[in-house]
Amino acid sequence: MPIGLNLKFIRRHITQPAKGLCVWALFSLCGPQARAVDTLSILSEAPRLETAAELFNSGQYEEVIIYSTAAQDLDPWITDWEIYKARSLMALGQYEEAYTSLEAYVSERSYDIRARLLLRETALLTGRIDEAERQKEALAYLVNEQRRRYAYDPENVVAIGHIALLYDVEPKLVLENFFRRAQEFSTKPVSAYLGTGNLALSKDDFKLASKAFQEGLLEYPGHVELLHGLAKAYEEGDRAQLLNYVQQALAINSRHSPTLVLLAEHLIAAESYEAAAQNLDAALLVNPRDSEALALKATIAYIRNENDRGDELRTAALASWPTNPRVDYRIGKQLSRKYRFSDGSSHQRIALGLDEGYNPARIQLAQDLLRLGRNEEAWKLANAVHEADPYNISAYNLVTLRDRLNNFQTIESEHFLIRMSNEEAPVYGERALEVLENAHTRLTERYGLELPQKTTVEIYPNPADFETRTFGVPGNPGFLGVCFGPVFTINSPSTREANWEAVLYHEFCHTITLNLTNNRMPRWLSEGISVYEEQIANPAWGQRMSVPYRTRILSGQMQPISSMSSAFLQANDGEDIQFAYYQSYLVVEYIVQTYGISPLRDLLVSLGEGVEINEGLETHLAPLDELDDGFSQFARAQAEQLASDYRFDSQSGPVGTILDLTSPKENYRAELDHANEFLEAEDWTAAIERLEQLIVTAGYLPGEENAHWPLSKAYHGIGYYDKEAETLEEMVEHEANRLPPVTRLHELAILSEDAPKIYKWSNAWLAINPMAETPWRSLLKSAKSLDVSPRATEAVSALLALDTPDRPSLHYQMALLTAADDPEGAKRHVLKALEAAPRFKDAYRLLKELQSTIAQSTPKDPLEGLDLKYDFLD
Repeated sequence: MPIGLNLKFIRRHITQPAKGLCVWALFSLCGPQARAVDTLSILSEAPRLETAAELFNSGQYEEVIIYSTAAQDLDPWITDWEIYKARSLMALGQYEEAYTSLEAYVSERSYDIRARLLLRETALLTGRIDEAERQKEALAYLVNEQRRRYAYDPENVVAIGHIALLYDVEPKLVLENFFRRAQEFSTKPVSAYLGTGNLALSKDDFKLASKAFQEGLLEYPGHVELLHGLAKAYEEGDRAQLLNYVQQALAINSRHSPTLVLLAEHLIAAESYEAAAQNLDAALLVNPRDSEALALKATIAYIRNENDRGDELRTAALASWPTNPRVDYRIGKQLSRKYRFSDGSSHQRIALGLDEGYNPARIQLAQDLLRLGRNEEAWKLANAVHEADPYNISAYNLVTLRDRLNNFQTIESEHFLIRMSNEEAPVYGERALEVLENAHTRLTERYGLELPQKTTVEIYPNPADFETRTFGVPGNPGFLGVCFGPVFTINSPSTREANWEAVLYHEFCHTITLNLTNNRMPRWLSEGISVYEEQIANPAWGQRMSVPYRTRILSGQMQPISSMSSAFLQANDGEDIQFAYYQSYLVVEYIVQTYGISPLRDLLVSLGEGVEINEGLETHLAPLDELDDGFSQFARAQAEQLASDYRFDSQSGPVGTILDLTSPKENYRAELDHANEFLEAEDWTAAIERLEQLIVTAGYLPGEENAHWPLSKAYHGIGYYDKEAETLEEMVEHEANRLPPVTRLHELAILSEDAPKIYKWSNAWLAINPMAETPWRSLLKSAKSLDVSPRATEAVSALLALDTPDRPSLHYQMALLTAADDPEGAKRHVLKALEAAPRFKDAYRLLKELQSTIAQSTPKDPLEGLDLKYDFLD
């Protein structure tokens, strides 16, 4: 029977200590610059824990060992000397030496729970699994039997918290009763902040982790472990902050292996594998047995399809602790971040084979399976983690999402399966299938590919649910959709203004390219192809050159092709992300224009065979230097062509005046501002004159510099409705995601009673917002006028799903539309109309007609007319 913990009694006896009590057991930092220690000076001056802390924090682990060993000879009763020595040995990978030292120390001081906790850790690191379990039981015994001994020392209070976590005590209780209680002492140990932050990280509570580490840094400025923890809290969020704190930590301790490993993870995400390997090698110089560093080196080998090398490194990572589940968990998670979910899930299964209760691997496997479309097994895993650890945020979010998905319905076509809400599916579900099937026909033929399974599409009306399904946690806004290969997710068009038909096309293109490359392609290439294919399908979709993009390109802010992967990772805000998409698109456009579509397809195939991107570019296109130079010239030429007769300086004051006087080009923004001043003054003629001149010389500019929208307002003001419509149509031809021009064109079409244009602009409106009632009504009317029955039927179905007040009329219209092809279905609609409106005379007449039609079409019974009463026995 394992020994348990009597925590109720322990909590009652953890109180504020007397002033000065146990101050010797704490340490503080003396600053970022560590000094070299003359170990002989220990003999002539009293050793100081502050000196050991300074040396350890700056990475002088060898000096810490010497200093602490000498200090122990002078004062063997201070636990921290043993702690510093053992942790330094562990930092250097000398696990056996650390174990031997701790074992000897604990044998003489059996009550010391801090040293015994570390002994348990070194037992695991040296593969002594049974010994680690024995130390765990001994820790529980000591806490239960010697509880008063530990209640007044904040370091021991933190240690009890860690012991409680070993026995799966509720994390909230540990946090409140041990880690935070330790922070209430007059001298707050750094271990209390590290305990809180690391516990939060283990539960994917990055906000709480960040708060804990920041509070710790207020007490212990420059503490490397706190800086590392704070950097890690931003691993799933702001990468600029991650790099900031990583740099701070390494400036203090360039040998801090966990921070070097974290930086390597960041570089792997950026596909900077050489730089990542250099940082891992630096970590391994400090600790040649660092399983985290070896696991990531194995990951890089697997990413490069050097599987034999990867297996060697994985074996090395497991050498000291063969049953360590974290090694395969780390490898698998990194592979999944590269969209290699099948490979990633395989490593998670290996990790769970070593420790079936290892929750990080279970929740990662659940997410991998969801992305592979294997939902049933995924939900079971997520539920198991949630039951075992209710405070795991990722598990809680997934279980909550699963419950909400119970309100979704599934619609299918030949190649697609769509899951969407019960409210939205009957409105535009069939239209979504139509868009997707068209995309399938076009893109599979274009890339010469047959998909092995139906593609699953999930449409989320709640952005938080989309973020949870896509990223594991909410709070990652800005994405319209994300594709994993056989599965992709999008935000419902009801959540934001975008052309959802273009989004579906874009994401399905990812499905094509990810399948073609076996999920082995850099993000920039996948995004670039999707944006490029959007524009091929519809020139109004995708992205186009804008003034901000022009400025970035001409000022040298664009990535070369050889390092394009950094474009997304180094983005600090939404504008940077959008520019990353545009850069990626420009690269693909350059490749296709220069080399053709066939080499691009060949490149994708080679990526699927394991070729690295830059090697593939050189093999199928040109040397990297040539590509970078050619692309730079191409992009600059594109940028310079945009409104080339104008400059876009935003300087004011004397500098702006000088530019106005000396530059041969007019200031576009100044001209647009002047035109808008006329517009506000309702001087339509003057505004039109200036705006027309801008458009003639500058062409079409998207964004804030757009002159077409104010020109359309000026035409409207003066009553030139034909010119207004012409200007708005030009806008829609360039940007199919802007709703105001579409709604105004729809209004103008209604006023002119132009059925074809009403039909056109109703569909354009629905491509942006399919949950609006007005465009469906207009589509119904125009489709009936143009005798486009399928669209009319679709419009009635949508309006019925939107639960509009005129349901009797809609059911009647549906009956009229379907009477010829489906009289039985039409009859049901008539009955529904009469149920809601019993005096609906036209519905009664139609019902009689339908009944007659149905009766005439019903085949006669072949036995009719026979005398069935005849007695054949007579």
